[in-house]
This record gives sequence, structure tokens and C-alpha cells, in this order.
Amino acid sequence: MFWFLESQMAYITTELAGIQFQTILATGFMHPQFPWTASPPHRHLTCELYFVSAGQCTARCDGRDFVCHPSDLLFISAGTRHHVSQMSEDTVLHSLQFSIFPTGKQDSPLYAQLRDKLSSPILLRGQDKLLTLLNQLRQECALQQPLYDITVDALLQQFYAQLLRSILEVPAADLPQRFPITPPDTYPHHPGDNLPPVFYMAVLDSFFNNFPLQKASLDELSLRLRVSVSQTRRLVQKHYGVSFQEKLIQAKLERSKFLMKNPALSLKAVAERAGYGSYNAFFEAFTARMGQTPSQYREVCTKELSLSTNGAKTGSKTNSKA
Repeated sequence: MFWFLESQMAYITTELAGIQFQTILATGFMHPQFPWTASPPHRHLTCELYFVSAGQCTARCDGRDFVCHPSDLLFISAGTRHHVSQMSEDTVLHSLQFSIFPTGKQDSPLYAQLRDKLSSPILLRGQDKLLTLLNQLRQECALQQPLYDITVDALLQQFYAQLLRSILEVPAADLPQRFPITPPDTYPHHPGDNLPPVFYMAVLDSFFNNFPLQKASLDELSLRLRVSVSQTRRLVQKHYGVSFQEKLIQAKLERSKFLMKNPALSLKAVAERAGYGSYNAFFEAFTARMGQTPSQYREVCTKELSLSTNGAKTGSKTNSKA
């Protein structure tokens, strides 16, 4: 899978019915590249919404599979381990990340209901209106036409109002009809811009989880964050507790371990997709870190997969006899 993380991104704070939504809005989208392999499981500190506008995909969230069709929306709660496990060739998948907070010292009734509801993944079918609003948001964010700030904020308020109605089944009369407009803090253009840590964390996680690692570099990440190289180093160290180079090594290692579970991929293909310039470089790095060669690691994975498959078949036969 390839994640198009385009240069235009906005961090926007929106208030609605006693709830503050902090949205990370990108103009990008996901679509599969074939031969396709599943994306590695990962977590976010923010909530995430998956929208399917074409094709079909299956997302696995904490061990549960959710099959998404066009106009479906999958809400993924913060901290949920998830990844896209299956994708049709014509799939177009959009993503939006956000965090929610009460606007006052005490929870509003709506916030309390929402917090309880959003503690686990939710699949909503046929959300054409939400998908239309998302496309309008992405277009406004990309073009930045006159009154861009106010238009984006107004669209987000419509978006979250519709999302609340869909999740909580709240009657329209129970939601405020007029909301205060908070101008958005746009994508940072200067190192001095004061944005919340969750914004940088989302970009960092997206970079190391989804970006083609063969192209990954400190300069490339600095461009994505729109801050200086030295500040990028500090952000990586603060977020992950290691240097950029060490985090890149860890990301390549984790991606290669995940890819090796797919028997259809040769070890040379694994090395390439994990971001190594050659198989020899992959072999040396993997062996040094893991204490075993890639072939030995794959052999163990194959045995574990065989045992789990045989166990599942045995259990199925036992149940059918019963």
C-alpha cells in the first residue's frame, strides 16, 4: 500500500455542543499497489476514520475484521492496534485523524455519551453525506480559495454534527444550530509555530508506518513537518526516545518482519519493500539485530503459521463432529 501524504495539511480546532475536535486534515488518500501486501499493524494517539469511496477493503482492529464497501466509514478508536489486511485493486481509501476533548471543566452530556461509544471500533454503512463533506474539505484544504479558513471550519462542523448523529443517533433538534467559529491553525510554515504535540506525532507515525522507507530521510521528514532538520531530530527523539537513524532502522526491521510472513514474497522483494538498497544490506542489518538470518526467521514464521492453521482445522473438524 502507498500512502500519499501530500504537502498540504491542516490542524484545525472546532467546537461543537460542548466538545472540542482537534482535526488533522490531509489532502492525501490511500490506494493499493500490486503485487499488494497488507500494511503493518500500528496504533495512533488520535482517533482515525477510514472512508472507502471505491472498491472494497478489510481492516483488522484488535483482532476483529471489518469489511468496508463504498460509502462505508470505519471509526478506529485511539490506541487501537489496526491495519488494512485486504484490499481490492480498485480501492480508494481516505483517512482523517482527530482527538476529542470537553470544552469546559465538566463533561457535557453529549461528550460523555460519545466517549463511551468511541471506546471501540465502529463500522457505519452508507455514509454518502460524510464522504461528500470529506471530499469538500480536502478540496478546500488543497485549493485554499478565498474564505478558506471559515469554509473549512464550517464544513468540519457539519461533518462532526453528522458523525455524532450517525454514531449516537441523536435527533437533529438536540444539536445546536449555530456554533462559534474558531479560525484554524494551518500547517506550520515556521519552526516557531505553536502546534499541539499530537499534530507532529500523527505526521511522524504516518511517515514511519506508511512512507516508502527506501526514500525516507531526515530531510524528507523535515519537509513533511515543515520545520528545520534540527527541530525534526528533536521531535523524533522526544516522541520515540531514539535518534532518527535508529528509528528508521527499527521501522525497516519491523516492516521486513511483517513482510516475511507473506510466503509469496521472495526475500529479495522483502528487502526492497522494507527500504534496503540491496539484499546484502538487508541480510547484514537483519542478522545483526535479530541474531538469526532472514531465512531462519522466515522458517520459524512458516512453522508457526502451519501450526496455527492445522490447529484451526482440527478445531473445526472437532466442532463439526460434535
